[in-house]
Amino acid sequence: MNEFDRDLKRMAAEEPMEVPASVKKRIEETLEGLPEKEAGRRPLWVLSRVAAAAACLILVTLFLLPNMSVAYAQALERVPVIGDLVRVVTIKNYLYADEKHEMDIEVPKVEQEEMFDPINAEVEEMTQSLVQRFYQDLESIGRRGHSSIYVDYETVTDTGSWFTLKLQVHEAAGSSNTYFKYYHLNKITGETIRLGDLVADDAFYEVVEQRIKEQMLEAEERDDTLEYWVEDEVFGDDHVSIDGEHNFYWNEEGDLVIPFDKYEVAPGYMGTSEFTVDREEIRDYLKVEFQDLF
Repeated sequence: MNEFDRDLKRMAAEEPMEVPASVKKRIEETLEGLPEKEAGRRPLWVLSRVAAAAACLILVTLFLLPNMSVAYAQALERVPVIGDLVRVVTIKNYLYADEKHEMDIEVPKVEQEEMFDPINAEVEEMTQSLVQRFYQDLESIGRRGHSSIYVDYETVTDTGSWFTLKLQVHEAAGSSNTYFKYYHLNKITGETIRLGDLVADDAFYEVVEQRIKEQMLEAEERDDTLEYWVEDEVFGDDHVSIDGEHNFYWNEEGDLVIPFDKYEVAPGYMGTSEFTVDREEIRDYLKVEFQDLF
């Protein structure tokens, strides 16, 4: 064991920060196992010594240093992959039920860095407005009718560079409705993103709308029970309209998905719908920083 090895072992023993006994033992065993330097050794022993030293370095880097230095441990937590997954929890659950009315609203919160505060604030504002509306309807409708509202959520995307949270709302008061709200965060810049923030050329919207209309017509040809308001004698195709505030998300293949709420592009019996646009079809219309994001 050379002088550096002995000093490292001594530092591990004297360090005031607590080091797990199992880790300390593994380091000591690795140091003790290093062969003494002898003259005339063949190159194979040199390679073994280098390998052993590398193993020691890995132990020191991943186990000893984070316990010896708070600053180093904090820096290690910021390395991508180690801390890139986002934790979303339910912080409130508004519940109400009687014979004719029911409410179940889950309020999520992204538990991570401050960059998610704008999303949390928007979610809080939206869910609070839904709660208030439910009680207003409850007061005005009373026992003369039925009403219900359900809100839940899911994490749609969570990668090292992108996060998407989806809020899904089901409302019923006479008729029923289902709609979504998507919240996006660019983890690289810390910015919340809407569809318009991705676009470099307004031709993007025309391309997306045309591709969606084509898919609607193709679906109607395959199944005559389907109906979309595209090339419709009554509604025309103006309902298939995309702007910078429209809902969207990226699927696992990195393609753009455009969701539509119930009644937005089709009769109520069709429910909600969504259409996928191949990324390569819109790539040239995206800002450079988003062209190869996924």
